[in-house]
This record gives sequence, C-alpha cells and structure tokens, in this order.
Amino acid sequence: MRQYYGQPAAEYLPLPTQFAVRVRTGSVVTGVALLVGTLLVLGLTAFVNRPLHGQSLPRAGLGTLGLALPALSVIATAIVVLTARRCLRGDYLVTARARTTRTALTICFATLSISCLLALTISALIDVWGDHGRLGLTDLLATLANFALGTIGHGAGLWYVRPSVRTLEKFSDHPIW
Repeated sequence: MRQYYGQPAAEYLPLPTQFAVRVRTGSVVTGVALLVGTLLVLGLTAFVNRPLHGQSLPRAGLGTLGLALPALSVIATAIVVLTARRCLRGDYLVTARARTTRTALTICFATLSISCLLALTISALIDVWGDHGRLGLTDLLATLANFALGTIGHGAGLWYVRPSVRTLEKFSDHPIW
C-alpha cells in the first residue's frame, strides 16, 4: 500500500495546517483573479479594436467565436480552481475529490490549448475584420493572454490539489515521519 507521510494512503490525506489555509484562501484569490483577468483581456481587446477596426467585435461570427472560446476555457479553469476548496475536509485532502479536480483541470487545459489553436487558425485563415491588410494583432495578443491566464490557473490548481512532498514539508510545523 502506498505511504503518505508515514501513513497508509486512504480516502483522506493529512495536510499541514498552513497549507490547508493556503489552499482555502489561494483557490479563491486565484479563481477570482482569473475571472477578472479574463474580463480585462476581453475589455481591453474590445477597447483597442474599436479605433483599429471600427467595431469592438469581429464582423464574422466565426471571428467572435474564435475570440470567445479561449476566454470561456479560462473561465472554466477559474471555476474549477474556485471549487478546489471542496477537496479539503478540515486539514485533510479528500483524495477522490482531488482526483476529480485534477481531471477537470486537465480537461480545461486541453480545451484551452485546442481553443487557442482554433482561434489562431481562424484569425490567420479568415479575414474576420473585413479590412484586408490588417494582421489581427489584437486577436493574437488576446489569444496569448488567455493562454497565459489559463496556464497559470492550471498550474495553481494542480499545486492546490496535488502538492509535492517538498511543498508539504515546507508548510509543515513539525516533521511527520
């Protein structure tokens, strides 16, 4: 049977108190920051596109979809990170919930990667703004910003629900072994 901090792995795994507090507060802060960051990226993109193209959103529906898909993937990641608090019961990590949260984070990251590639392909192959000769730099920057936000959210979420032994030792008040 697998050992965890000198105890057999079970449905509940003990966590240092400081780390459990960090997970509770950090998941909320990270999730809200992802939501606000996504809204800021969309707002800034619309603000910059207005003087460049004459409208905030692309004329083509496919272009709007390409702009919205990465943002929706980041919002899904933010929701999963916000719900990472469910994985704790007191100072214990509920392994089944943590496994489900890790799977959801992996699905969100895969969706983010695919949607960013799709958005870049749409921007490159289809003239979404209707004015020829423009490269769609704002679409590229919005997609890359959403990818960066999603990657940060994915990494933070995994850190909360799958801490390394070194991280747990760092937050521990006393050696458990």
